[in-house]
Amino acid sequence: MSKIELKSEVEQLLAEVDKTHRYSMSKIYDVANRVFDKNETPQSCASCLIRKVRELRKWLEDQNEENIPSVKSTSTGVKKKKSGRKIKE
Repeated sequence: MSKIELKSEVEQLLAEVDKTHRYSMSKIYDVANRVFDKNETPQSCASCLIRKVRELRKWLEDQNEENIPSVKSTSTGVKKKKSGRKIKE
């Protein structure tokens, strides 16, 4: 699997987590194991899943710094406060 395809999968997973606020244990560990070339057993504890998602976000940021072409994401990374002002996440 190429880095671009892997990057696309990570982007899709993170967009799903951001949109639904649900952490799919199997999806997160499947993608993380491929990204980091590991074979970790999925853990269901919330802190473990959150840590894996953070690791994937960090990896994706590092990939973006290397100028690998980005796949269009559905998430804009901007939320609105009730006052209507935009805030950056």
